Parts: sequence; C-alpha cells; structure tokens
Amino acid sequence: MKESDLSVRCRVELSDPGWQVDSKALVELVVRITRLIQPEITAIPGVRHAVAISCYFVPGFQMQELNRDHRGSDTMTDMLSFPLGYAVPGTGWVLGDVVICMDAVESKAVSSGNGLEDQLAFSLIHSVLHLVGFDHTVEHDRTLMEHREEEVFATIAHEHCPDLARRSA
Repeated sequence: MKESDLSVRCRVELSDPGWQVDSKALVELVVRITRLIQPEITAIPGVRHAVAISCYFVPGFQMQELNRDHRGSDTMTDMLSFPLGYAVPGTGWVLGDVVICMDAVESKAVSSGNGLEDQLAFSLIHSVLHLVGFDHTVEHDRTLMEHREEEVFATIAHEHCPDLARRSA
C-alpha cells in the first residue's frame, strides 16, 4: 500500500475551556504522523485502507482522574493512549483514542526547554505509537520506541502549525 492509499480520519473534541486548539492543524498533524508510521499500521491484522483516531483535550483535573483510574497514578500527565483496535464499516480500523492535557503539555515543554508546539507534536507521536503497539516497559522496547519517535519527529518538526494550540484569552 502506498502512503496515499491510507485514509485517516481524526476526530477532535475540546473540553478544556482554558485552551484553544486549531482542530484542522491538529488533524493534519495526526494524518502526517499516521502516514509516516504506515508500515507499523498496515502490519496490524485487519487494517485495510482506512484508520481512525480520536483526540480529546481535557482539563488537568480530568486527566488526573483518568490517569488514576487507568494507570494507578494520581497525577496529571500530558497524554494517555487508549488503543482500541477494531473495524467499523465505513470508517476503517479504529486505532484508538488519545486524551491530551494541554496544561501538562505546557509544563513538560517548559521543564524540557521545548516550544509548546514541538512538545505537543512529540507527545502526540508518542501516543499514536502506543496506539499501534509500541511500548516502553522494557529497555529493548523503549529503545525501539524512542528511535521511531525521533525519526517521525525529525520529519515533521518543520511542518507542523506554529499556532496549533494557545491559552484562551
């Protein structure tokens, strides 16, 4: 399958009134990421020509609740990935959901010396890789995932929208 043969559907939902997100730019970024990891996507049994990802932006308190309920960590985190992996007629293969907390993305950007947009892009790459089966619980898998993250980020670093997200006025 050629890169252009992969159809990507991305749904964006913003539930955090503290941030404004350019949904169109985010969808374009998700499409670019999925096309760059197409070999991993098409290796998933059942994937044909279309995939779907949903991105949900939530406030810090809600992210902390999700992180506590699903990972047992009572702290806010930048993103959580929920791989789903099933086919939906007319939609294609549902890779899963990514829940994003922009307050935590911003905090991570500041602490690491990255720009907000670069941190958002890098964290989103990390989350989408989780949706296709990458993990970092053991050293070998962590090395593979970090290498793939860096490859994808290097390709898109100059392409993503500089005004992807900003605090609400």
